[in-house]
Amino acid sequence: MANNDIVEIEIPDKVCEQVGILASWINSNKIGLCAHKSINKHTQDTKSTFTTSDIKVHILRPEVILFSPPLRKLVNESNGVFLSIYKIKSSSSGDICPELLKHSKQYRSIIRACVEGLQDIAEKSLPDNKITVENFLTIFYNVECVWHLTEILYLDNIPGNVILPRLLEWIQFHFPSKELKAIKILSQKCIAADLEYIYYWEVIIGCALHGKIDLVCALLSVHSKADHPSFVIAENLIKSMPIYNVYGGYSVSEFTVRWKHWQLDLSSNIDSKTFAIDINLEMLMKLIAGDESTLCEFSKYTEAWYELLAAKLFYSVPCCKQVEFSRHAYNMAERWKANKPLDRIILALIENDLHQVIKEIQFMNDNGWFAAHLIDLLYNCGKLNVMDKHQKDITAQLHESLILEYATTLMGHHSLWQCGASYLMHCPIQGLARLELLLESLPMGSEARVNKIIDIARGSNLNHIVTSICKIQGMKCIKQRRLGNALSWALKAQDSGFITYIANQFLKYYAENGELECRDLLENLGPCMLASDRLTFLGKYCEFHQMYSIGEFKEAASLLVSLIVSNLTPKYFWSILLTDVIPLLESEDVILSSIDSLELLRCVEAHGDDPKFSDKVDIFRLAVARNLARALNLEGCQAE
Repeated sequence: MANNDIVEIEIPDKVCEQVGILASWINSNKIGLCAHKSINKHTQDTKSTFTTSDIKVHILRPEVILFSPPLRKLVNESNGVFLSIYKIKSSSSGDICPELLKHSKQYRSIIRACVEGLQDIAEKSLPDNKITVENFLTIFYNVECVWHLTEILYLDNIPGNVILPRLLEWIQFHFPSKELKAIKILSQKCIAADLEYIYYWEVIIGCALHGKIDLVCALLSVHSKADHPSFVIAENLIKSMPIYNVYGGYSVSEFTVRWKHWQLDLSSNIDSKTFAIDINLEMLMKLIAGDESTLCEFSKYTEAWYELLAAKLFYSVPCCKQVEFSRHAYNMAERWKANKPLDRIILALIENDLHQVIKEIQFMNDNGWFAAHLIDLLYNCGKLNVMDKHQKDITAQLHESLILEYATTLMGHHSLWQCGASYLMHCPIQGLARLELLLESLPMGSEARVNKIIDIARGSNLNHIVTSICKIQGMKCIKQRRLGNALSWALKAQDSGFITYIANQFLKYYAENGELECRDLLENLGPCMLASDRLTFLGKYCEFHQMYSIGEFKEAASLLVSLIVSNLTPKYFWSILLTDVIPLLESEDVILSSIDSLELLRCVEAHGDDPKFSDKVDIFRLAVARNLARALNLEGCQAE
């Protein structure tokens, strides 16, 4: 879609049509629309005529192809590579470009697997769905093609800075049809292959344009006139063609001399009509000799201008350096009149115009996946030179903006939002603020999902979000009478006020029903018990019941007295504590000391006025008095 394209979307709502529309951002990339009449202080106050109409809320969001099941694997696997890059960056102090090249190849293998998966799906799809899958195929084929060239030009270390070998690899990888046809022809081992295959010469020319000299010679050898001197000379000349190799033992200048001698020999044979026996053979040899007009004539056998560019360099400038490469590319693109989006991206890459590349790849309809990952890779390699050296901060902002856009898109999906969050965590300028905004707008859903949101918020030090979410979940549990779950949420929130509130709910429930809920949880609070005084009291009181139930009466009594004298007891719970003491005071053995008895008398004077305890005050006082007498007698005997 071009920048100036305007897309009109029809809202199927008569009320909206009659009144007007109000739009409100929901979350991520969703906008809510509903009928709304604009009014101000000058508007006449009249009764609405639409009060009986059904008011609908319409959700509007752009199509996100990455949410389609065939592309989910691409999203998840590329996220792993992205995070791996930052892990390497944080742990290494040296040059990480070689490692980043490996990561680039990983990205390309993910794209290739995606393309192959889409091809399998397209073969099995019904016509309607097949069109959609084929659109996906076109997008990611182009993505793979551009990424591969970017890797060659910007990330790979090209030996001798001679671009041609890598360029031919790129062409051969992305345009394999002629080579596949050549292999099919050769597999027949038929001497009359030119008669049986209509496209015999087209295949030979295609292989020649791609620099597949070995296949050209093999195809010529199965021609019905292969034994003719013209074919024999042609095959020998092609086999003897010098091919530049940085490790071949020749300098560029030495190779150039050898190559020009070979080219003169070939041109001499062409001028002397050595190959005139077959017009196709003669045209082939003219192409190999670097004849410009022949190259242009064979453009009908190619799918893209850069196929001709590779052939032009192979047969005319085999030692072309990168600095000359852009001039040849521009001339070829102009002659071809290449103006498709992919053509423009490739030319901009070759000309090192990354600003134009970024602009173009943002319109590849892949929802920003390509721009975010490719530009991130270039940025981390130090190759994102879209501005001059004094504007590095602008380059960083551009890099981050692409990741932010992609991450925001992912945050709109019910399961891919975690991937989106991981990208935002690696955006140092605006990532945290964007993550905070989007986490707050995520629907809660299941408890497992809520825990994931909390983990991400806590990992990003967004503690206020953790507290807010936990309190919301805790209040839901309280309304459902699930106090154990509510306490767990309160502890996650680390909000002492909320923890105190829930601990009070436990104690009040016990006060009303005589039963402690969720004893397993309360008995295993551990250090969490210290999160609030009221929870400490609740935990210790639960511990008292545990000791009492297993017959450890002395320890239970000691704990109960410590609770009574601690001043942690809520007012409504004093009557219960004092009632719990009575059986311990009346036990056969003396469990409570004289000091304990005196403390209990002091407490009953201070807190025994509770109406719920009024019928037990006299019994309590009598029990304390009897225990005090027994304790003093026992302690006196022990002293003697």
